[in-house]
Amino acid sequence: MNKVILVDDEMYFRKGLRNLINWEDCGFKVVGEAANGEDALKMIHDVKPDLIITDIRMPVLDGIGLIKEAIEIEAVQSKFIIISGHSDFKYAQQALRYGVHDFVLKPIDQDEIEQTLKLLSKTLAEQKQLQEQMLEEQAKIVFNHLLLGMVEENDDSIDLLNLLSLGNPQEYFYILIEVNGIPDESNLNNEKRIRQIKFTLEDVMNEICNKEERIWLQEISPSTIGGLVTSNHLARFQMNLRRFINWVNKELTKRISDDITMYVGKAVPSLTSFKESYTSVEWAQQHKYANNENEIIFFVDIVNKPITSDELDESVFQLLIEKIEEDTTVSIVNTLEVLFISLVTNKLSKDTVHSSLTSFVHSLLKIIKKMGGDPSSLQTYKIINILHHYNVTIDQLKELIISFVVECKDEICNLRKQAANGEAYKIKQYIDLYYHKNISLKTIAAKFFMNPVYLGQLFKKTYGIYFKDYLLQVRINEAKKQLRQSEKRIYEIAESVGFNNTDYFVTIFGKLENMKPSEYRNKLINESKVIGK
Repeated sequence: MNKVILVDDEMYFRKGLRNLINWEDCGFKVVGEAANGEDALKMIHDVKPDLIITDIRMPVLDGIGLIKEAIEIEAVQSKFIIISGHSDFKYAQQALRYGVHDFVLKPIDQDEIEQTLKLLSKTLAEQKQLQEQMLEEQAKIVFNHLLLGMVEENDDSIDLLNLLSLGNPQEYFYILIEVNGIPDESNLNNEKRIRQIKFTLEDVMNEICNKEERIWLQEISPSTIGGLVTSNHLARFQMNLRRFINWVNKELTKRISDDITMYVGKAVPSLTSFKESYTSVEWAQQHKYANNENEIIFFVDIVNKPITSDELDESVFQLLIEKIEEDTTVSIVNTLEVLFISLVTNKLSKDTVHSSLTSFVHSLLKIIKKMGGDPSSLQTYKIINILHHYNVTIDQLKELIISFVVECKDEICNLRKQAANGEAYKIKQYIDLYYHKNISLKTIAAKFFMNPVYLGQLFKKTYGIYFKDYLLQVRINEAKKQLRQSEKRIYEIAESVGFNNTDYFVTIFGKLENMKPSEYRNKLINESKVIGK
């Protein structure tokens, strides 16, 4: 409700006005009455009303004088409505000069003044909302300045405290809440998720805070919320810091399904040193995977704990790449399990873990690209590519990397098969073209820069027939064609299809066709005679 005070030297008029209007329906509540302008000024100073309804002609200090001093001395933002029994143009001019909202003549029409009050209530609500938005934006800027250490000792700390609604605490703490996990693919660029979590967090905080001493929360990234907590919040419910943070974590866990990691910075005595608490949280974040068992990481608990920025030996990842190329899924998963245990036991910092895995991921993508594949076609590529935008636990990170690596293994296997099929096809084409020449598995392998044994296995795997048998089959098929279409002699046909020895040609022909070349030709001649008859 908007607060209103009534100022008139006639007590009965004030009482009548108070009882005449349905103030609540109009959005107002009468919080005081005064018989003259001087008493009204004192009340304005204490109550800070939204609206002042005053008569013009009063003893001590009249209505115009009250308005003038309230605006010029008290600097009030209140609205004014003048009620007068005199239609005085001079007073009306002065009222307009001071921005008086309305000038109402006695006797008062109830419907008219209630309509005026309702419209004014709506205007006040809009102005208050706009003012609150402006203050909120100012407060956000101040909050960011605190994090960046841009608040100097000579800044007016009282103004900052009032702007941020912090009361007057003894200690300040920066907290950071990471919402772990990758959202559904359809919502990868949707910030609604983190805002819903922020609203839930605000609900939790509002249960222990009042408007005068709020906990400041701010979206830092699509999956991170920062906050400013003070000793006043802890004292309100007689909690120490650790108990308070555990309570917040417990309440959040009840209301949202996401995994959460909370970081709590060091205590600092003033706003000007608040950046130290913020920086201590950044350090605590580096212990996320080294302290995998903890959902809450307090700076005071890890400040002296060891952590390393040395990446794992490249041989670890090289071994994994070899297993991927060898197409052994079980071995790959087992190796990754061991790898992630190493990341934790070796106390690698969060940034080092991400850096090591990013280097490994890029190595795999390069292999796929080198083999002629398209890394962006991988289902896990999009998630891996934006992984740095989101927070994940060590188990979530392991699951994502395993899915990515197994898909890469399958892709490399498919690309290898495609490449092998391509090479086998080229070799088959070569045989079809040059069967009549003195070619062998060894000579073709040399031409294509391949190992003869591998070439033989590749050909058999691709076409289901050994290289030598296919070559003989092609030669015999061509020989049959010439036996049907020409009158060449047997030894001439043998030579033309690649046989240097006629007897060997006859033997192979008989083995494949169950008859000699001459018998095949005679059979065709006899069949044509029968058809001719």
